[in-house]
Amino acid sequence: MSDPDTTDASAPRTVSRRRVLGGSLAAAGAGLLAACAPAPVNPGQRTERRRVVVIGTGFGGAVTALRLAERGIDVTLIERGKRWASGQDHTFATMGNADRRVSWLSSSNSATGNLAPSLPWQPYTGLLERIHGNGMDIVCAAAVGGGSLPYHGMTVQPRGDLFDRVMPDVLDYGEFDERWYPLVRRNLGASPIPDDVLASPRYASSRKFIEYVRAAGLPEARGVPLPIDWDVVRQELRGEKRPVISAGDVIYGVNGPGKRSLDTNYLPAAEATGRVELLPLHRVERIGRDDRGRWVVSTDRLDTDGVVHERVEVTTDALFLCAGSPNTTKLLVRAAGTGDIPDLPDDVGAWWSTNGDLLTTQFLSSPMGVLQGGPASIGSLDWDNPAGPVTVLFAPIPTAVEANVMETVGIFIPDGHGRFTYDPRSDSARLSFPASAHGAAMAEARRRVARVGRAAGSVAAIDMTAADPCTFHPLGGAVIGAVCDPYGRVLGQRGLYVNDGALIPGSTACANPSLTIAALAERNIDRIVRDDVDTIF
Repeated sequence: MSDPDTTDASAPRTVSRRRVLGGSLAAAGAGLLAACAPAPVNPGQRTERRRVVVIGTGFGGAVTALRLAERGIDVTLIERGKRWASGQDHTFATMGNADRRVSWLSSSNSATGNLAPSLPWQPYTGLLERIHGNGMDIVCAAAVGGGSLPYHGMTVQPRGDLFDRVMPDVLDYGEFDERWYPLVRRNLGASPIPDDVLASPRYASSRKFIEYVRAAGLPEARGVPLPIDWDVVRQELRGEKRPVISAGDVIYGVNGPGKRSLDTNYLPAAEATGRVELLPLHRVERIGRDDRGRWVVSTDRLDTDGVVHERVEVTTDALFLCAGSPNTTKLLVRAAGTGDIPDLPDDVGAWWSTNGDLLTTQFLSSPMGVLQGGPASIGSLDWDNPAGPVTVLFAPIPTAVEANVMETVGIFIPDGHGRFTYDPRSDSARLSFPASAHGAAMAEARRRVARVGRAAGSVAAIDMTAADPCTFHPLGGAVIGAVCDPYGRVLGQRGLYVNDGALIPGSTACANPSLTIAALAERNIDRIVRDDVDTIF
């Protein structure tokens, strides 16, 4: 790999009027929050010894814990978020009634950022965290099951030539295509939207999107695999269950059955082995290596208000970092910066990007429908265009009144990368992301999305990514080749592993990243179980 792109960390960020308004609202509610703040406690301390620790319960952590446990290895699985009662009514906040359940220890909505300021709420260990960066923010999940709880679930497999373009050379696409991608799809129960569901009145918006894509001259939009129980959706359409998935209200979690998130498959299978100790509401503050070469994980046990009740230090022979690209990267960058792990590879924190996210709201001259059937199930895979590959997806939204709105997601291959670096003043890792990292590829994706908008009769559009620069698909920071070996072993660090999206240098080739992250995790842990169990740990 050549040297990764860098950016000027002092470059100014645009301050929008919405942010100023949000600041005013926050100030107005500060007194109320102070009055309601939980009383501090004096946390206790203890130390523990474990054979294997896995940090994170998203796609990487869930896969890792299950496969180690099946091999007979006792695993301590640490998760900072809470265990939600998914599949039940009224578990999560809704789009029409967002509350503090949305946000991870924040007094504002982590998902909407500048775009929808509101009166502040009391911080809570909610579902989504916003990590602020210079040039780009990241929105990521904090929950047992990680990003599988709030994501739409588009389980898209990239094409081989595009995979080879963005992924490390040591990864064999044929192996993924034959073994790892099918394995993950089976375990998630992912399948495209059935014809009868797509034909129902609730999914008229999806059918319109197909028409608009055709009129725009893009490749035919079609259903992509989703981890959805379509029989539950059919029950919603028949009025036998309250409409949730079929109403498109999924981004803050699904308040009912039907979504096959990780807490319904990989994680219960891991716990059923009797080998997995799952510790929710345990936030990892730092990682290090002791003088005997063992890994030390410093963790705060929280309540749902974020109050620390206990500080737990766990020493382990094998440490798997599966906290998601930004949080795995932050742990490593801080450990390098403080000297807690003094000899990490120089490229820790580098090769990070957004997977090419582009979110656009189109306002049409004709109705698009209310409570648009979800989740996002239709996409146009425009991968052979000589101007560059772009995927254009329809993202249904649960508007209660007709707003003539069409939400689209474009996914392109970014032109460059950003980087996390250690800031000793704040004792934390900070992201810097240059505008050039999106470059011409984003401009072309905007043109492609605009063509669909014109075909739909768009009268106005908001580039949501420009208005509030953020991504829901962070990738990179501890990539294969520069930081890790081909199977996620951190170079020069016996018993330290990365097995999540941090391994991937910024893009999964115009595809939503969850399938590739899980497939890569399956591949890596299969080799580690064969080679490292009873030798490294």
